[in-house]
Amino acid sequence: MRLGLLGAGGIADLVAEAVIGGRLPEVEVVAVAGSSGASASAAGLAGRLGAEAVVPERLPAMTLDWVLEAAGGAAVRAHVPALWAAGVSTIVMSIGALVDPAVDAAYRAALARGVRVVLPSGGIAGLDGVRALAATGGLQSACITTTKAPAGLRGAPHLERHRIVLPEDRPITVFEGSARDAVAGFPANVNVAIALSLAGLGPDATWVVVRSDPGATRTRQLIEAEGDAARLEIRIESKPSPTNPRTSYLAGASAIAALREVAVT
Repeated sequence: MRLGLLGAGGIADLVAEAVIGGRLPEVEVVAVAGSSGASASAAGLAGRLGAEAVVPERLPAMTLDWVLEAAGGAAVRAHVPALWAAGVSTIVMSIGALVDPAVDAAYRAALARGVRVVLPSGGIAGLDGVRALAATGGLQSACITTTKAPAGLRGAPHLERHRIVLPEDRPITVFEGSARDAVAGFPANVNVAIALSLAGLGPDATWVVVRSDPGATRTRQLIEAEGDAARLEIRIESKPSPTNPRTSYLAGASAIAALREVAVT
């Protein structure tokens, strides 16, 4: 399987380790692109993999079986619709970008043309149960609470906009609102909220709480969903990515799992 990587951060680094370590024997990475323009990190990753470092705009014209996107919502909006238009199958990690109407329209058009698009669950679990409740029309509520160390949240647009300072001596809640608003305020942190919303009630009816906790050594996710048939409570604790504290290690693992699945189908 000839794979292109769009993004050269924590998730791409974990994928590279899996390829180099022989855990993805069916996968050959042939191209690495940063989120935009020439990228030193993309060049370094390409060198480790024996791949070609390219600008993102080149990917649609290359002979690729799949592209794994792990570059953030802005890169999805700028580059992934062109991949779909070219018929390139994609694994999209930054699924928060799907709340953008233009991206959503391009996604639906791609599916209608038979383009394969995989949306991994990222750093959470339990979505089968949420889908089951939603399938019967009995899902009444869905909420996800994300707790990260301050370093994993700093720089988020919501914090900058509201001049929220994250204390180093106590936990605080920094956001409560819809999944749609959460993705706008924390684009690097809450793709998991959109994964939950796609499984259930949609981005406007899915509730999100974001907490900063200096004592958090792992990213904590609490999913609470209630329906006619059951009440679900799922707790996940994941190590942060070694190279990017905003990304959970489990998100990188879900990318590897998705690659294993598509490589043999």
